Amino acid sequence: MNLAHGLGERSDLPVPLWLALYAAAAAVLIAFFAVSALRPKPRAGREVPLPLAGLADARITRALLRIAGLIALGVLLAVAWFGADDSHNPAPVWFYVWFWVGLIPASLLFGPFWRLVNPVRPLAAILRRCLPRGVRRELRSDAAGNVVAVGGMIAFLWLELASAHPGSPRAVAVFATIYVVVHAIGGTLFGPRWFAQADSFEIYSGLIAAMSPFGRGSAGRLVLRNPLTGLRGGRAAPGHTALVLVVLGGAMFDGFSGLPLWTDLTGLLRQPVTSLLATAALLVLLLLNFRAYREAIRTTGAYLRPGVSNADDEFTFPMVPIMVGYGVAHYFSFAVFEGQLGWLLATDPFGRGWDLLGVSGASVDHAVPGPAVISAVQVGAIVLGHVIGVVSAHDRALRVVRADDLRSGQYPMVTLMVVYTGIAIVLVSAG
Repeated sequence: MNLAHGLGERSDLPVPLWLALYAAAAAVLIAFFAVSALRPKPRAGREVPLPLAGLADARITRALLRIAGLIALGVLLAVAWFGADDSHNPAPVWFYVWFWVGLIPASLLFGPFWRLVNPVRPLAAILRRCLPRGVRRELRSDAAGNVVAVGGMIAFLWLELASAHPGSPRAVAVFATIYVVVHAIGGTLFGPRWFAQADSFEIYSGLIAAMSPFGRGSAGRLVLRNPLTGLRGGRAAPGHTALVLVVLGGAMFDGFSGLPLWTDLTGLLRQPVTSLLATAALLVLLLLNFRAYREAIRTTGAYLRPGVSNADDEFTFPMVPIMVGYGVAHYFSFAVFEGQLGWLLATDPFGRGWDLLGVSGASVDHAVPGPAVISAVQVGAIVLGHVIGVVSAHDRALRVVRADDLRSGQYPMVTLMVVYTGIAIVLVSAG
C-alpha cells in the first residue's frame, strides 16, 4: 500500500502553470470586486423545512449512528492491533482515507457528522453515570479543551506526514487507542462539552458542516439552507481558528513534500533523520501559516468599527472553504484510488487467507478518473473554495469593518487568500 498520498497522485495541469496561476488569482480578485459592488448586505436565503427532519432527529436514528460508530471503531482497533503488520492490513487505509478524508464529504452532506457517530461519546456517557457526583467536573474554560484539540490535530498530521512509519497498522492502532483513552477520560470527567471543545475531529467536522446545505433553523429544526448561512455564524473559538490553520499548514507541507527538491533531499537521508527533518519542516510551515494569518488580521484591525476590539477570530469561518478546497484538491486522487484499496484489503482483514467480499485477486482501477479530470477537480476545488471564502469574508467585513473603509478593510484578507490560491496551484502542478 502506498500512503504517499494527496498531491503525490497528481499529474500535470492541462494548461501551463503560469496560466493556471493567473486564472485562479483573477477569479478570486474578480469575485472580491464583484461581491463588494453587488452585495451591500448578507443574503440569508430561505430556510426550507425538511419532511424527514423528525426521522433524522429521532432517538432511534441517533442510537443507530452511535452503534455504527462503535462497531467501526471496534473493527478498526481489532484489525490494526491483531491483523498482519504489513501493507496488506486495511486499517491504515480505513483510517486515513475512509475516516479522515471521508469526513470532508460526510460533513458537507450531513452536517457535524463526527459528533453524530463519535463512538467515544456513548462510552464516556456510560462511564460518567458510574462516576460519583463529587468526582465529576465542569469544563469551566474553553482554553484547556482547545489546547487538547489543536495538539491532537498536530499529532495526527505528524503521524500522517512526518512520522517514520505512517502506514504501519500498529502506529494507527496506537494513535486510535490514545485518542479513545484521552477522550473517554475527558468526556467522563467533564461531560459532553469536552468533545465540543477538545475533540480535534469533532471540531474539524463541525467547521466543515458550516458549509452544509443542511442546518438548524431558528426553531432548532433541520432545514435546507443557503450553504453560506452557516459561515455567517458568530466568532469562532480561538482554538478553532488555530485548528483551521493547522490543517491548512499540514496540507501545504504534504504538497511541499512532493516537490522534487524535497524528495531528492530526503532520498539521501535515512531514518530517523528523515522524520526529524520532516517534523521540523512541518512545524516551520505551521508557524509561517500562523504568522501570515496573524499579520492579515493585525492589518485588518486598523479598519474595525468602534466597539469591535479585534478581528482575531472573526475571519475563521471564511477560512473554512479554503481549508475544504485544499482538502478536496489535496486528497481527491488519493481517495479515489486508495479508497478502492481499502475495500479490496477488507476481504482478508486479518491476513488469514479469507475472501469475505469475493474480491480476492482484484486490483485498483487507475483508469478512471483520468489525469485531466483529476486536475480539473483539483484546480476547481481550490478556486471555488477561495471564491466562497472571499464572499464569506465580505459578509463578515460588513459586520466588523467601518462602512467608509469596507473595501480597503478587506484587502489584507483578500491578499492572503490570493497567496493561498497561488501556493495551492503550484503544489497541484508539482510532481
